[in-house]
Order: sequence, then structure tokens, then C-alpha cells
Amino acid sequence: MATYTNLDTEILAQSALNAFVKGLLPLQAFSTNFSPAPAQKGANVLVPLIAALTATTYGGSYAVCGGTKSVVTVALTGHKVVAVGQHDMEAANSSEAALVDFGYQQGAALAQAVLSDILKLVTTAAANFASAGTAVSTTALTVTQMRAARLLLNQSNAPASPRSLLLDCVPFDALLAITNFVQAHMMGDALAIKEGRIPKALGFNIYELNSLFPTAAHSVMGFFCHPSAIAVAMRYLQPQEGHTYRDARPMADPETGLVIGVRDHYDNNTGTRYINLEANYGYAAGITHGGRTLNSAD
Repeated sequence: MATYTNLDTEILAQSALNAFVKGLLPLQAFSTNFSPAPAQKGANVLVPLIAALTATTYGGSYAVCGGTKSVVTVALTGHKVVAVGQHDMEAANSSEAALVDFGYQQGAALAQAVLSDILKLVTTAAANFASAGTAVSTTALTVTQMRAARLLLNQSNAPASPRSLLLDCVPFDALLAITNFVQAHMMGDALAIKEGRIPKALGFNIYELNSLFPTAAHSVMGFFCHPSAIAVAMRYLQPQEGHTYRDARPMADPETGLVIGVRDHYDNNTGTRYINLEANYGYAAGITHGGRTLNSAD
């Protein structure tokens, strides 16, 4: 249990939510269904995956159904919690703490735990997705491997847009070492030099991840995908009726729908106040030809 002084639920939770949303920015690469509404007992969340449509010659009638829409059933089995606490003596003898900074750290830790769990879909032994081609050293990634993944997705009829690349920080650093690659990006903006960012290349929105892929030999170090590859859902885990929490409520981001649950309670026996921040979520593989893994040769 982390311990901080002068706990304020609102300040702590809002700061944590900001970090949580920022940390889960890579989830934009997937199909999502987020809501602050309480999860229904025993219910699953249906996440739609929209397939590509095809055009045909007019056949004399407009009463024709075209296209397909598949739905992935996602069970909300993921539950991550980060806790903070404060004893009475600490509350009485401590000055104001920088709760914004503390809350941000808690939200970032919660986001990392959630994202790491979701990425098990592409990193476990029973992987759901084929490789993007020949494995390469973590320090030797070039545009060649990105071109190969792009071609394989095209040949699998994965929609051209949007596409994303979730990439570990070591191979991402290798991209920054390619002079012509960085110079080409500088023609549009200077993010590669100023901030060490490569927002997009070869049609892929690029997200740099830090230590979220496994470090074992010949493991996955990146994932090329269309949103149809993975479905993610998130809901608020509401306490049961009769609870005695001092405060229990969802904190949701209005733009993304991402939500964390807040549980604030006091233990009379120990003289300790606890604030727990939690995420209730689930994930499932979608259309498997919509994703390709980038494997390490190390």
C-alpha cells in the first residue's frame, strides 16, 4: 500500500484519470467500447468490428444489404487496482502533499498494468496473430520490416486506414538512428528531433511502449494492426448495495469514455483511510488477419 499525506479524493482521482487516459493512448489502435455505466451482473460487452465494403454494378434495386459487421464478445474479467492510504498520525503531523503528482503516478501505474495485460494477446505462446516476417534484432529495425508488414496486411485485405504500430522503445530507438528516415519526417515537422517522436510512417500511427513487451529471447517487440485485430471494453465496477464506502463513484474521460472506479473508506480498527483506484475491463482477439507481430531475433 502506498501512503500519502492529506488525501483529497477529487484531486487524487482527477489527476490519476488524466494519467490513465494518456497511458492508454495506444488503445486507439484497437476497437473499443468504453463507458462509465456500471457493468451489469453477468453481462458481456459486444464490441463491433466493421469489415470493408465492396462496390458492385447497380442491379435494378436499392433493397440490397451489403457489407458485414461482426461482433466480438468481451468478458469483463480484467481488474487492476492501485491503493493509497493515510494513518491518523500521518494526517495530523504532515503538511500538504503534492497530490496532483501522486495521483498522476497512480494513474500511470494503473494504465501500464492494463495495457500490459491486454498485450498478452500478442505476446503469449498461444499467440493469435502471425508474424510480420523474418525476425530482426531489437537494435536493427529498419523501414524494410515496416514495408513487409504493410504488404502482408494489404495482401490479407486489412483496411488501409487506420493502421497502427505498437513498438518497444529499443527498436523505436533504432528507427531514430536512420538518418534519411528522420530527415524525411523533418520535412513535415521536427518532432523526431525535438521530442524523439515519430507520429506516423508508411500509414502506421506509431506508439512507443516502454518495457510492456516481454524481454525473453525471440519474443514479440512490436505489433502492426488495424483496429479490427483486438477488441477492448471497459466499464465501472459498482459496489454492491449496502456498502459503507465514504465515496464510491466512477471518474470518466468525456472524450474517450475511459473510466476508473474510486473507492474511499476508513478503517476504524486501524485508524487508516484508504483510497483505491481501479479499472474493470476485458479484451479479446478480433479479426486475426488484421494484425501482425514483429519478432525479435535476439
